[in-house]
Amino acid sequence: MKPILLVLLMLFPTLAHAEPRDDVDDLLNRMHIATTDADHEAYFAMFTDDAVFFGTDIWERWELPEFESLYRPYMQSGRGWSFQMRDRHITMQPGDTVALFDETLYSRAYGQCRGTGACRLEDGQWKIASYHLDITIPNSVSTPIVEMIREEEANRLELMTFNIRYGTANDGDNVWENRRDLVTSLVRSELPDVLGVQEALRFQLDEMDEAMPGYAWVGVGRDDGEQAGEYAPIFYNTDKLKLLRSGTSWLSDTPMQPGSASFGNTIPRIFTWAEFTTLHSGRPKTFYVLNAHLDHQSPESRLKSMQQIRSVLQEDDRFSAQPCFVMGDFNCAPDSEPMQTLIGDGWAEAVDEQADTGTFHGFTGDVGDKRIDMILVPDRCEIVEAEIITLGGEGGIWPSDHYPVRAIVTLEPNRDD
Repeated sequence: MKPILLVLLMLFPTLAHAEPRDDVDDLLNRMHIATTDADHEAYFAMFTDDAVFFGTDIWERWELPEFESLYRPYMQSGRGWSFQMRDRHITMQPGDTVALFDETLYSRAYGQCRGTGACRLEDGQWKIASYHLDITIPNSVSTPIVEMIREEEANRLELMTFNIRYGTANDGDNVWENRRDLVTSLVRSELPDVLGVQEALRFQLDEMDEAMPGYAWVGVGRDDGEQAGEYAPIFYNTDKLKLLRSGTSWLSDTPMQPGSASFGNTIPRIFTWAEFTTLHSGRPKTFYVLNAHLDHQSPESRLKSMQQIRSVLQEDDRFSAQPCFVMGDFNCAPDSEPMQTLIGDGWAEAVDEQADTGTFHGFTGDVGDKRIDMILVPDRCEIVEAEIITLGGEGGIWPSDHYPVRAIVTLEPNRDD
């Protein structure tokens, strides 16, 4: 009987139980067929709900919903992408429910590439949980290519604006001493090249400075031009940027008079500016950052303040000659009259169009559409990505009553300019 069964299994291999490694191999083969045929239904059905995709650019990390929203329309138009598999290794993990793989690929567009990732067995079916596509670089040409990459990295800048809430405010459980470590941990996790802060008092800045090695900051107190009152400081990464000069102006008819207020606001309002140049690049790039906090009560003050900022940017040769990124808590919406003095007329807001959310939440997490914290990017530069960082709230404690905003931008002109 046993010899007969053996012969039957040899003649009809489908009767035999396939090895898990063979199932994974078949899954990956079908994935490449689906991309070549632009079969989006078959392709996206092969992935786990929590799948992650990594592209060839350092910024390309997508979870499944985002990846599908980007590439399903592309495939629906009949366009696919084709990679020829030349070699593949599959390593089963203990329990045979997870498999790691790497494969050598070839495409006309990229030449020789490598795909790596993981598959997972779910409800009796193998699915892809992660996929990472790399363009391999021959060692013989790695040095000049690395230099090109460094130059490209030097052209990108990560900006963040963050209203950290006054450290003396009586905010119950959300007092500064309970929030301080959350604020500095958030900054250290994002590692922006430039950070504009609002509602910062001197003791808060000293504590942030101590907890954030690798950063320095510029700014003065608005009440006396020294240490009294709120600062609008600019932090910067000293490993990547060199400070050339900086200053503070009062949003009033007497902009160089500390403590002045004449636009309808009852407390002084200021902006801090700084000029930087990039380090570690073959051709240093110079740019400006302006960080402001507009009045929360007077519409007249907000409008006159933005008009003053616009005049400075247009009439001062220092700011008009180099890119100037404007950030802050503007206490008004992007479509308001004050903000429209810049947005759409030389500057664009760095905003994630997919995220219909605000930035002020009053320690509740509920922001609605009240987006008052912004980063404005000059039209000559490109907005690579932007995000409102909606983190915090564990145990009822938030880093601040505002969410920070971050953006990655380029310093070189757009290709379309």
